[in-house]
Amino acid sequence: MLDRSKVMRELSTVADKLFVDFSAEYKLVRTLWEKIAKDSTFPHKLKSVDAPWLLPTWQGKLDESSVISQDPLSYCLLSVDGSQIYPDRHQGTACFLVNIGVVELHYGNSKRVGLDTIPYVFAGSDSENEQLEASADLVNCKRQELEFRIGLERAIIVQQENPEIPLLLLFDGSLIFWHLESKDQAIRDTFLGLYLELLQKYYENNIMIAGYISLPKNKELVNLLRVALCDFVIDGCVAYKEVDHAVDTHIVRSYVPENSRSTIFENHAKISEFYLSHLKPHFFYINVGHEIARVEIPAWLARDEHKVALIAQMILDQSIKGRGYPVAIAEAHEQAVVKGPDRDFFYHLIQKMGIEHKQRVAYSQKVLKKRGIGI
Repeated sequence: MLDRSKVMRELSTVADKLFVDFSAEYKLVRTLWEKIAKDSTFPHKLKSVDAPWLLPTWQGKLDESSVISQDPLSYCLLSVDGSQIYPDRHQGTACFLVNIGVVELHYGNSKRVGLDTIPYVFAGSDSENEQLEASADLVNCKRQELEFRIGLERAIIVQQENPEIPLLLLFDGSLIFWHLESKDQAIRDTFLGLYLELLQKYYENNIMIAGYISLPKNKELVNLLRVALCDFVIDGCVAYKEVDHAVDTHIVRSYVPENSRSTIFENHAKISEFYLSHLKPHFFYINVGHEIARVEIPAWLARDEHKVALIAQMILDQSIKGRGYPVAIAEAHEQAVVKGPDRDFFYHLIQKMGIEHKQRVAYSQKVLKKRGIGI
């Protein structure tokens, strides 16, 4: 049980660290951004820099912003999200579950809503990759694969039924597979190939996809300021620390008005080297009023101004309908989420099946103790 009075005392000791005034730093960030945006030579100087930070590239003006249309639009928005029950050694089995929530929202001439939830159960390792141990990493990677796969299947069906209606499949999170960089090589090699194969199929079927990141903490634009502070010579420079606490959204809010988006940037993360050129991740920032969000799209979409405008318009409309957050993503999460009683039901079924198969499930004493604590 949490002792609230003690928590209050503990919080009071760290209040100064939680609430620090960085207004001077943020002012410097805005000033520097205006300076480099006006410098026509800045992109050329950037090419010769050997920086330890991730630096984006872009086309056109660095500080360009585009107003997003809010005209009435008939469109379909698909969103897919996943949740899971991890393997738990205390429950006596290596079984795990991935639950996929799917939302299909039609606006305009055909107004309808489709909600679905699809559970997948795996015994031990991934049945398709039995050499991989049933770990939390495996479950997380498998969940993302299923999100991409189910999203593709549903999008193809919707597209065939309504070929004249713009369709966007919106994911919660990044299309840059950052998480694979730190994973075991066997997991990384297996799932990177699967993810890229699925991204290729979206391209082949001309299905628009985007990843939506709420409250992003990326620093790719801030890294441009770091380079400028070091006057393009990073070795031995410490001046970049003046903007250490800033993130990209502090910059974007200074020049992208509400209901507008930034220019499109190309990401150059190490993992993106494995993407085919037309799949390489690009991103833009969008001001939906309540927050600055990051939207990631593959290169083949980033190169099509009409499709970019459509994607931004649909995402803004979703955010307005969701009062600051895309309603389709929020509803997909609700469809996917696995709660405590669901987890208990899952393990109850396993126990029941064990009895039917005349096999006893061996629970740990820790689990048994939690089910009935005696004093």
